[in-house]
Amino acid sequence: MASNLRMNDASNPGDSTALTNALGLILRRLVRLLVGSISFPALVEILKTLYVEEAEKKIERTGSKPTKSALALLTGLDTRVVSTVVSSNYDISLEPKNVCAENALLDMWASDPFFSNPETNQPAILPIEGKGRTLQGLVLKSIGRNITVRTVLDRLLASGNIKLIFDGTEKVELLHLVYSPITNDRAKMTDIAFIESSRVLSAAIHNMMSDIDSRVPQQGRWTYRLSPSRYKEFRSEARSLLQKQIKEGESLLERFEESQKKPGQLTVGIGWYQWGGHNTDEEGV
Repeated sequence: MASNLRMNDASNPGDSTALTNALGLILRRLVRLLVGSISFPALVEILKTLYVEEAEKKIERTGSKPTKSALALLTGLDTRVVSTVVSSNYDISLEPKNVCAENALLDMWASDPFFSNPETNQPAILPIEGKGRTLQGLVLKSIGRNITVRTVLDRLLASGNIKLIFDGTEKVELLHLVYSPITNDRAKMTDIAFIESSRVLSAAIHNMMSDIDSRVPQQGRWTYRLSPSRYKEFRSEARSLLQKQIKEGESLLERFEESQKKPGQLTVGIGWYQWGGHNTDEEGV
């Protein structure tokens, strides 16, 4: 008996390949910002919570009840995991020691009596190599066997958390408890990048879920045929164009902005940026 079942055309933009390729473009940029600052397990914990929370909102928008079974089906998570996430009230905060391996090591160094100076109760100055009360022993106990002590040493020296001491034996002293691999300026730029990216995605998601009359402006223009020799010239003229438009945008916002903050007011904005010519992952597409 002939079957009426048909597989989706692989060329359909809505198939799994198109979805994973588009997802890869977005997530690659996110990962580029996160690598070295937050561990993969910590990111998974955050994503797990957000997945369940957004699944609940999606079910509620349809007028249905977000049961644990429905949430498990929509997220692919076990119902026990769903229950744990829901009972946490969707809290995505993490203790510093759980954010990355470096913070876990520093936390143990500062809190475990074994790695403390018994006379001062402060983190002890540790020999680098050897078993027991050493940096190598601390790495083994806080991170695991697969990470070499030299790899950790280089990371903590680069971040300014420790300093080397030479008194016949190579040792390390803890200077700062909180691991921060990026500068304050880079941290501010990262915050801006996340906020602006979320706003662009917010506009795109709104437009996908709205009728034509309710959609917001969302446009982009680009070329794949710019000579590298003219990139600086283009960037300069693009900056001049955007600076002019930014002033016009500020005037528009000021004209509509109410003089006092009141309940029920909306947050709206306009964004400007130039992309391309800097690791876009779309060269020559």
